[in-house]
Amino acid sequence: MALNVQEIIVPPSPVLRDVVSHYWLGLNNANSAYVALPDGAVDLVFQVHCGAILSRVYGTTTARVDIPLEQGCDYFGIRFRPGQSRHFIQASAYELTDTHEASHSLLRFPIDRLTEAVLTSDVVHHFNRVLGAHLARLSPSVQPVDQVIHFIEAAGGAVRIGEAADVFGQSRRQFERVFLETVGVSAKTFARIIRFQHTAKLLTSSSNLSLSYVAAELKYFDQSHMSHDFKRLAGVSPAQFLQAHVAFLQDSHHDPALH
Repeated sequence: MALNVQEIIVPPSPVLRDVVSHYWLGLNNANSAYVALPDGAVDLVFQVHCGAILSRVYGTTTARVDIPLEQGCDYFGIRFRPGQSRHFIQASAYELTDTHEASHSLLRFPIDRLTEAVLTSDVVHHFNRVLGAHLARLSPSVQPVDQVIHFIEAAGGAVRIGEAADVFGQSRRQFERVFLETVGVSAKTFARIIRFQHTAKLLTSSSNLSLSYVAAELKYFDQSHMSHDFKRLAGVSPAQFLQAHVAFLQDSHHDPALH
């Protein structure tokens, strides 16, 4: 799940970079809704309004979803890297796919000292400390499923699932079960999501690129194959995507001043 492209994005501390993609912060939100597109990740989202703090855990979506937002609220989010929410969230990623839950019974780390002042001023440093301390106690090790995730990401999603299963190194059935529980979607769907994200970024990087060029660059069978997969995840065709200027949270610029 990803929220608003207008939010400020801040990278985590070096000790967290293998498990946390980034933090995002938006003050005095002016939007009534956001179009969330599949990203294969789990987000922990805090909403602050008039001193009250609500927190929810959002799983990845498997298709476009319009998420209502409250205007005038401040939002802060932690985006865990695909498969890494297991270190911080008790529910499996699969249990959260295409839904969200209140976070109070799901978190493996404490947020009892969280205040509105922290969320609007020292939030990044606060969570760098809290998550870093939790990770130090946990001392997580790299699992075979992590190697598969990296393999799919490095290939831009253009992989055969049999190759991914070989990287996992156990039975195909075990591979499919562990991947689904850890990432929230099947390896095939995750590969499709990763290639979809690369497609969207390449399309928006230059107005001079043809759809046929993008399809060939990202190793689709052809332009029709790319357009079919894209519409299935985004709800619009690549051409409509460009016309509507649909934006991703992960396309925003990091603000080093807040890190």
